[in-house]
Amino acid sequence: MHPMVKTAHVDEIEKVKTGQGMTKFLIQNAKGEGANIMIRYWGPETDIPVHAHPYAEMWYVLDGEVTFGDITYTAGSVVYIPAHVPYGPTRAPKGASLLRYAEGAGA
Repeated sequence: MHPMVKTAHVDEIEKVKTGQGMTKFLIQNAKGEGANIMIRYWGPETDIPVHAHPYAEMWYVLDGEVTFGDITYTAGSVVYIPAHVPYGPTRAPKGASLLRYAEGAGA
């Protein structure tokens, strides 16, 4: 395998408290040096206001459901948000786990 390739197994990563939920940080890179990939776990208390990031994000709903603005996404849904595009509020009233890919976000 190429030395620049990074790998992880979800069962070997610790789930840590972050912001409004828990996160498993699968792949982390320094800002501008590649993607950060994580699984976010949100519960009914999740209420993230409208915001934007200077990098693109991709969310894949693993289970449960999440609402970005007025649209609810269920397991199997993919949401791509370009850099600098506001989205939210974000809520997960029934709970959700999501895979997040953020290119160039930085650890």
